[in-house]
This record gives sequence, structure tokens and C-alpha cells, in this order.
Amino acid sequence: MNVPPLLRNISCEHRYAITRVLGSVRPEPGWAPPDFGVLFLCFTNRCGSNYLAQLLATTGAFNVAGEFFNAPTVLKHAMERDLRSLPAYFSALSLLVPHTGRIAAKVVIGQLLMLAEAGILDALRARATYLLLERRDWLGQAISRLIAWQNGRWSSTHASDIPDSALLFDRAAIDSQLAWVAKENAAFARFFSANGIVPVRVTYEDLLADPGPTVEALAATMGLAGLCARPEKVAIRPQANAINGAWRSAYLTNSKKNRLESGLR
Repeated sequence: MNVPPLLRNISCEHRYAITRVLGSVRPEPGWAPPDFGVLFLCFTNRCGSNYLAQLLATTGAFNVAGEFFNAPTVLKHAMERDLRSLPAYFSALSLLVPHTGRIAAKVVIGQLLMLAEAGILDALRARATYLLLERRDWLGQAISRLIAWQNGRWSSTHASDIPDSALLFDRAAIDSQLAWVAKENAAFARFFSANGIVPVRVTYEDLLADPGPTVEALAATMGLAGLCARPEKVAIRPQANAINGAWRSAYLTNSKKNRLESGLR
């Protein structure tokens, strides 16, 4: 896999932690992956990836896509099983994750680059399918990220001791989150383009409106006839409430005021 120069310095806390323990990420001579397919659910935080992971699992064709390449998970199993490299850990996934001949796994761009550098994506070749989930509403995603950073509720199933009244609106922080979303989405696009990969693309908004087309596109790509999702079985629900709306209004009002003031100077 080709990792474009502009992507080589993307920060990834998971990669850093893994390399500190297992050493530099690189292909392992003679290594070949087990005989199973992989669905990489490519995502950015707060774009609906947990919902999509559970939705796909309701088809019966996939496990619930987990964040199997987060450093704590990788290092826990590596230590328990004396696994000395990332490829060795990848091989162990077939034993760690219940599956039906394919494993679904969530990956952020830094983790996808890590797997490319380890030679895992090249070894998988046609057995890898890439599903890219994005959110059209970047402002909504940025606000959602800032709220989750403050209250720790990264999913509707997570509890939090921090009430909405304690959350703090911060325009500069929202701007920072918007820039992060743009950078991560651009990095995915650059990586796929550099490697001739055409992912199955879906937006969070379209997924909520009707998951059927997403499941149909994935079924056609992977050759899984009769794939059918059951949205009513998904426990996760959207978390946005009045706080999200209030922060959006405050952000947009502030933006309009700044534009007017700039025009008067």
C-alpha cells in the first residue's frame, strides 16, 4: 500500500502506544493472514459508527465491528498471548472475535495507515472491503465531539455524572473540532485515491433516513445475497438534544456577527 507523504506524519495515539511495546510497525517476513475476509468500517468520532456497527450485526453476516486496533486492546491480548508484532495480533483476531468467515472492525485513519505500514492491507488484498462512513453536517459533528469530550458520553449507552448544565460552549474549541473533522476526512480520501481503493460510501444522515441502500451496496460489493438489516434491534440512539441545538445557534449567530463586524472595518 502507498502511504502518501502528507499522511506519514498524521498523529495516532494508538500507533505510538503500540510501537513503544511491540517495536516499529513494519511487514513481518513470511507472514500471511488467516483465511477470513475483513470489513473495515472507516470512521471519524461522532459520525454514527457505533450505530452502523450494530446495524450491520443485525444482518447476521457480521460481528459488531469493534475498535480492535485501539492500543489497550492490542497490547492486552499481545501480552496475554505473547504476540510479538501487529501481524501476529491480527492473526489472533480470528480466535478473539466470533465471526462467520469475515470480521468487521472499526478503524480511524491513523489505524488504517498503521495496518498499511505493517503490510497487513497488502496481504489481505481483495479480502478487504472498505466502508467509509462520514457525516455531512460537520458542524453538528464538531459540536457533538466537544460535548462528548466534556461529559464522556461517546455512546447513548454510556452513563455520565456531568449534567448538561455543566457543559461549556466554546467557539474556539468548535472551530478546532471542525478543522479536525476536515483533516481526517481529507486523509481518508487521499489514502483511498493513492491506492485505487473505491470504498462503499455512506453518510450518517442517509443511514438514519434509510439504511437499506447502504446494506444493499455492501452486499453487492461483498457478494452477500439477501443481506437484510433490522434497525429496530439496534439499541443505540442519537444523543443530540437541546444543548446541541443551542450551541449551533450560538455558533452561527457569533459567525454572522463576526462577518458583519469584519465588513464594517
